[in-house]
Amino acid sequence: MELERRGVVAPLVVTETFLPLVQAQARARRVQPRLLVVPHPVGGLNEAELAGRIEGAAAELLRMADEARGLS
Repeated sequence: MELERRGVVAPLVVTETFLPLVQAQARARRVQPRLLVVPHPVGGLNEAELAGRIEGAAAELLRMADEARGLS
């Protein structure tokens, strides 16, 4: 969150379970971070499940990067 405050595009990857905690911290720090929310849990997934999560998150991360560069 500190990087975003300083103008550096730095999306946070957070699972659904921890989203309320991240939002509370963001409010306390008075920042609006770019959030990439992924399904919980991440740990304990097999290789195919993890690959699916990564594929979905990567597409969203690229969209966020394009948006930050003014390309969308």
